[in-house]
Amino acid sequence: MTRWKLGKASIGVALTALALNSGALAADLPVKAPPKPVDFNPFWAEADYLAWSVTGDKLPALVTTSPVGTPLGLAGVLGQPTTTVLFGNSSVNNDWRSGGRITAGYWFDPQRSRGLEASFFGLENLSTGFATDTNANPILARPLTNALTGFPDALFAGFPGLATGSVNASETSHLLGAGALHRWDLGAWSGQRVSALIGYRYLRSSDTLTISDTATIPGFGTFSPTDNFKASSNFHGLDLGLTGDWRNGPWSLEWRGKVALGANLNSADISGSTISTVAGVTTTAPGGFLALSSNSGHFSQTKFAVVPELSLKAGYQVAPGWRLIAGYDVMYWTGVQRAGGLIDTTVNPNLTPPPAGGGPNRPAPVFNTTNLVAQGFSFGVRYNY
Repeated sequence: MTRWKLGKASIGVALTALALNSGALAADLPVKAPPKPVDFNPFWAEADYLAWSVTGDKLPALVTTSPVGTPLGLAGVLGQPTTTVLFGNSSVNNDWRSGGRITAGYWFDPQRSRGLEASFFGLENLSTGFATDTNANPILARPLTNALTGFPDALFAGFPGLATGSVNASETSHLLGAGALHRWDLGAWSGQRVSALIGYRYLRSSDTLTISDTATIPGFGTFSPTDNFKASSNFHGLDLGLTGDWRNGPWSLEWRGKVALGANLNSADISGSTISTVAGVTTTAPGGFLALSSNSGHFSQTKFAVVPELSLKAGYQVAPGWRLIAGYDVMYWTGVQRAGGLIDTTVNPNLTPPPAGGGPNRPAPVFNTTNLVAQGFSFGVRYNY
């Protein structure tokens, strides 16, 4: 009985010593700090200055002249060796223009593997103007194809001994666009991160062309026809693409290739009027010269369109969160309606004010679309919040 009590006491002492020793060992172990939270702000933004050129609007020959002494039936008529085109038969508004682009994004995770971005760009309005009179060009004509005869002809704003006058024309073009994209990583190849893109693209192109002339016939009166052609294309489409991002120290290089598939909502507004002053009485009649009752009004059409785009950007980090960006962009847009594509130069003289009636309904409403290329350079700054 005594030996059993002694054994039991020994076991108790041993367990107590082991517990005390274990507590001492635990107290000696370093305390593990909780994980430090990742410093991550998901927002970023970029602002760019754009220097772009855009495909010009191709206009038919709209104003012609001939040397003094050219017979009346041949003066200003297209196809004659003495005829010179003063305005038209060329593209307008194809010079370089300034613009701006704003892009903002949001990352879903600290690794920046998935995110959203939205962008908007706009280019300044670009205008082309033309003006001349019979002081500079004594023979001043508006060329046409006579719908009654089928042969080239001309309407005179000025001809020596017959009439004096002037011609004025102007066209203004505008281009803008916007979009939203979802981006997610596909993997890394050759030191660059490659991501897929899917989203929505919107583009708008518009042109406004106005051309008028004034002809004064001594002893009879003054006539001033004016034509207005307004064209616009609104593109809505699904945007698909790939993008790559390579970095080395403060330097970065980004490439992006996309193609948008969708529809162009093309519209046209054509109108004309003629102001006549005869015997001191001024009247205004509908219909000009190339905008008559046969083609005036509002017209629209929907066409399938494709918009591929390629961009390259080089960047350099100048401060924490700040990066300078320089790049190049090129965009190709199919099926765009331009003002020049609305003009039918075949005219039935019987429809010009005052209309006499009879003959074909020409000029007719036409929708000759074309392809638009916008390309140029960008310079900007990006900030990661």
